[in-house]
Amino acid sequence: MVIITDDMTIEEIMCLFYEEYGLDFNWHLVPFDNKTFVNELRRELNPDDEYIAGDVVAVAKCDSNDDVLFLSDKDVWRIYHLTYSYDNASKYPLYKEFTGRREVAEYLQEIYVNGV
Repeated sequence: MVIITDDMTIEEIMCLFYEEYGLDFNWHLVPFDNKTFVNELRRELNPDDEYIAGDVVAVAKCDSNDDVLFLSDKDVWRIYHLTYSYDNASKYPLYKEFTGRREVAEYLQEIYVNGV
């Protein structure tokens, strides 16, 4: 298991995951200027959703499904399961919220190692 500390960047954390788990690790960083996933999130969310009221960036994408890690300008981390559909019910897309990158990293490691 990778030991994660609060002072690590998400890039450092992901590099450690690749070193520990190899190319089988199923999350990869998204280029900072990639707007594809942010545009999809904006399309799927209710326009009044506070999460997308400010700046949001896509940070990482899971290769196994349509989960994408986002970071808002309010330092709120969320993994959204994008649906790529236009007519979502109010509860979609589903997401999991985190208070910081360490919590995100611990979650990613847990779901990778334990298949949760």
